[in-house]
Formats: sequence, structure tokens, C-alpha cells
Amino acid sequence: MKYQLASTVSLTEVDDEAVLLDLSSGAYYGLNHVGALLISHLQNQHSLEYACAEIAEHYQTPHATVSEDIKILVEQLLEQKLIVLLDD
Repeated sequence: MKYQLASTVSLTEVDDEAVLLDLSSGAYYGLNHVGALLISHLQNQHSLEYACAEIAEHYQTPHATVSEDIKILVEQLLEQKLIVLLDD
């Protein structure tokens, strides 16, 4: 599955972290280095599966652990309407 930032969301990267700002509500969501890396992969239209594999390799962490953590983050971002699922 592929996701992208919602049209009302602005991305600001600071060092290895990121801030997502919903321009319609003024709400913002801070992301650590792993979240920022995920958003970078999504911005490059990589699949969620690819992003998880790359993040697991980058941090030398078991794929299952990364996949579970990323799944939780994606659910939170969807709930906050910061990202949307792309139509294939």
C-alpha cells in the first residue's frame, strides 16, 4: 500500500526529525527520526512494505518489530488525517 501527505499538510524537516502541520486546523504532529524516514519514503511514493524493509535494514532491527511500530504510526497519521491512502 502507498500513502501520501494529505493536501492540507505541510512538512518541515529539522535535522533528522520532521513536523507535519495541518494547515486547515493548525494542528501539528512531531515525528522522530524513524517517523521522518517513513514520511520520506512515502513522499518518494514507496510502498509501506518497502519503507518498513528499508527502515529495518537501516536501524538493524527485526522487520516484524519495525512493521508493527510503523503500522501503529500509520494508523495514527490516518486518524489525524495527515496522510491518505493512494488509489492504485
